[in-house]
Amino acid sequence: MRFSSRVRLLCIGLGVAISSALAYGQVGQLGPIHVDPQESKEMVRFSLRPSGSVPLSPEAAKILRDLTFANGVDVQSAAPWHVEIAYDEFDEDGDNVHSGAIEEFYVNPKKFRKVIKTDEFAQTEVADGTDLYRAGDQSWPSQSTLQAVEEVLSPLNGATIAGDGSPNKLAWTVGKTKLDCVVLRDNRVLSDNGLPKFCYEPGTTILRYTRGQGWDETVYNNVFQFDQRYVAHEVEVTHSGKPFLKISLARIEALSQLDSLLFVPPAGSPGPLTGVVTVPSAILMKKYLVHRGFPHFPRGIHGKVAVKFTVNKEGRVVRAQATDGPEELRKPVEEDVMKFEFRPFLILDKPVEVESTTSYMIQ
Repeated sequence: MRFSSRVRLLCIGLGVAISSALAYGQVGQLGPIHVDPQESKEMVRFSLRPSGSVPLSPEAAKILRDLTFANGVDVQSAAPWHVEIAYDEFDEDGDNVHSGAIEEFYVNPKKFRKVIKTDEFAQTEVADGTDLYRAGDQSWPSQSTLQAVEEVLSPLNGATIAGDGSPNKLAWTVGKTKLDCVVLRDNRVLSDNGLPKFCYEPGTTILRYTRGQGWDETVYNNVFQFDQRYVAHEVEVTHSGKPFLKISLARIEALSQLDSLLFVPPAGSPGPLTGVVTVPSAILMKKYLVHRGFPHFPRGIHGKVAVKFTVNKEGRVVRAQATDGPEELRKPVEEDVMKFEFRPFLILDKPVEVESTTSYMIQ
């Protein structure tokens, strides 16, 4: 039996848990939305000579703040909650390559319990208000697992990541559905297609579509209201117009009573996370990189170079060392990595020093 089937059977067995989530009535007037693959493959045009700063629209900026407040539940909240999420991940050929389930008990950003079980990863993570503990796998979950959680619980996180853009209003059609949007413009992108977008049902603050930086597009279907916020039961993410993630919210409920044992360090944990934390490059580069310089490499030399680097608590690279690759390329690559600037990496709202690796394929 495939893992995805086990997840669905588990959800069916919960019965009451699923009905508690489905008891919330669907909101909004629009039916299901789907991304049209042909639209997803439109090219993005960039300017080689960026213009001056793009003026922001105060109205669009307010709408974006309203959307952030109205959608998702992973924010500072007066009411603790409990969720169960299942997801399937697909490759470029449309094959279901990974599946997983996530359960989280959340009080605030410093106090939570999260259990992740996939076909290749198992971890229990507990924050007790002061320290973070892990049992099972000690590494970070995969980027797709983290994205599955984020798409459901904090769908406007991309607005923060791309916060250097200037908010403007835009009408955008997703498949056959026309939506109102806030788009984050910058002075380099000439086509609307490649800009980050946060689209909602006209006349509401119900989020129905997002487009991040790059080719990921997300639609939110079967939206309902929970604790005065909008949440989707079904979320689909496409990458370059092809299915990437299908996510289901199996259960969500407010926690009127908290079991203190939920936030006791889990059995098998080696202790709280301390010191320098190792973070996968895919996570650090996609979610935390805010600036990189223009690289300069010697002409006529080709090859792959891997680099290990350290980022301090302020987000600056303080060490970079090439571990393999042509000697003539190692120092230029190290110098390029030293120009990276990141948002501080936070654990329980505290900045930490991190280590990661990246690689260059120079042709």
